[in-house]
Amino acid sequence: MDRRTIVFVVLLMMVFLFYQPLLKMAGLGQYVEPPRRPVPTALDTMRTDTAASRAAAPVTAPPSSQAGAAGTAPPGPAQLTSLPSFARTGVIEKRWTLETPLYRAEFTNRGARLLAVEFKRYVAAHGVSAKNGRPLRVPAGREVPAGDRVVLAGGPLFAVDLGSGAALRSLADLVYAVEESTDASGRARALTFTAADSAGLVIRQTWRVRPDTYGLDLEVETRGIPDSWRLNDYSLTMRTWPAFTETDRKTDLNDVRVTSLVGRNLHRDPPQGLLKGAKSYEGMVEWAAVQSRYFLCAAVVEQAIPRGAAGRGEEQPLADAELRLLAPNEKSVYPVGVGSLVVGLPSSTRPVQRFLVYVGPSDLRVLSRLGHELTRAVDLGWNWMRPISELLLKLLDWIFIVVRNYGLAIFTLAVLVRIVLHPLNNSSLKSMRAMQQLQPEVERLKVKYKSDSQAMNTALMALYKENKVNPAGGCLPILLQMPLLMALYQVLLKAIELRQAPFIGWIHDLSAPDALFSVNYGSGLFPIRLLPVLMAGSGFLLQKFTPTNPQQAPMQYMMNAFMLVLFYNLPSGLVFYWTVMNLASALQQWMVLRQDSSAVVVVEPAGGRKKTA
Repeated sequence: MDRRTIVFVVLLMMVFLFYQPLLKMAGLGQYVEPPRRPVPTALDTMRTDTAASRAAAPVTAPPSSQAGAAGTAPPGPAQLTSLPSFARTGVIEKRWTLETPLYRAEFTNRGARLLAVEFKRYVAAHGVSAKNGRPLRVPAGREVPAGDRVVLAGGPLFAVDLGSGAALRSLADLVYAVEESTDASGRARALTFTAADSAGLVIRQTWRVRPDTYGLDLEVETRGIPDSWRLNDYSLTMRTWPAFTETDRKTDLNDVRVTSLVGRNLHRDPPQGLLKGAKSYEGMVEWAAVQSRYFLCAAVVEQAIPRGAAGRGEEQPLADAELRLLAPNEKSVYPVGVGSLVVGLPSSTRPVQRFLVYVGPSDLRVLSRLGHELTRAVDLGWNWMRPISELLLKLLDWIFIVVRNYGLAIFTLAVLVRIVLHPLNNSSLKSMRAMQQLQPEVERLKVKYKSDSQAMNTALMALYKENKVNPAGGCLPILLQMPLLMALYQVLLKAIELRQAPFIGWIHDLSAPDALFSVNYGSGLFPIRLLPVLMAGSGFLLQKFTPTNPQQAPMQYMMNAFMLVLFYNLPSGLVFYWTVMNLASALQQWMVLRQDSSAVVVVEPAGGRKKTA
């Protein structure tokens, strides 16, 4: 296989890897969305806790159920909103909290909503102590001061409502009675929200903390739901939060998803796509979630009747504090992904259903301890690639334990990968070098047998055989390396371990693009990044030691320029990895070419042979 074919195959692989970012950069992001199957119009009428739904009557009976058998209206949901038996007249909204060393969760008795979760060990990119775009630096595992913590607040973040789709009955304005359970030290460890009416209707939610984890146990009890309401399920609904937790807000916003695992099928839907149409997935749902690049809110079935998952999108205005963080020409609204776990109503004999609610980091180690295949929420590539990605992530963590710096860990991992791939790279390079040396003889045979293609092919095969050259030998090793390189790319792009991890000098966050300084450009600022330039320089160095046809040099220069543009706004950890891989490859190729002293065996038509240098 000649050099031109190899370059063509590599270019195809690069387009395959990066076609989505390129389309988005060109403003054609709508063409990369997966095809949408039709969904019932009923899903478009789902209600959540917006200002409009709060202003409306919280629950009303459908017109078809207004007349009972005796000509009187049966007890309707309005009785729920009058006065639950455990509530008192004049009760106003009150906030309740569950707090552990890891987080602080805030609830409200109005609708029994989980409003927000504040993480005590994760620093927000735009906290009160942030200076010059740099967040407060806190050692890993230490508690972050209030005001600088990551807070997930979806307005609300989590809610339980009766029904689903068009039959959804929002409980947003229902005032619950709250009972707090404490441990021996007086700290709250459980909250029970109860609403009931005189007709026997009971809705009860009990939240309990799980020590030393980001999970909460949730029990939902429903009794006495009137048949006239025509309900057979209820929904656990989650909402995404504004993408202001990270320094690299653009990348974080692109990774916001409504995710669900239904059967063996994992579904990831961006809010931008859900704005165009809601989606539903029926079946044995394991969990449903909303997530950003590094954080996750998931509802997991533990003991319930799974029906399916649903997702929709809406736009919500940003708060004043968030508006001040926007760049010029950015919209003052953000797309919200709303994901729901739909479960069937239980029988009257077993009215309690149990769930695990996880609100925490998308950390593979943490999620693996919880089971339920929650690790699949972390996007580490296609299913066939995940074992490789998980192995590389574990290896990266092990190296970090030794070197105590993720930049050095990336350097070490990249070098190790190059060493592992050296036999394949060596074989590929020698094959390309041999093909380059044979090129004059190949051209001579093509001219000699230009009118007889069969004789030309016979002569070429004889030439390759005598010189022990496989025409595909340069391409095949490159293709065999691709799964490992693609897996490492995905790990460095999504691993929460790199979040706000400093390296050296101007590289303060390996999960965000580096920036030396910014210059005025039109209506905004253009960042000057050094690392992508160094990466492009390493690409030119690699090109110098790569056997190639001089006529193909311009294509190689264009490839390096293309890589500079493509990597300019990618996280610095990923760019640094690519730079190290280029330098290690250049060193390997220089060593191989130094030792190369092979000669070309020329096959004469009469069967004789001679050797040439």
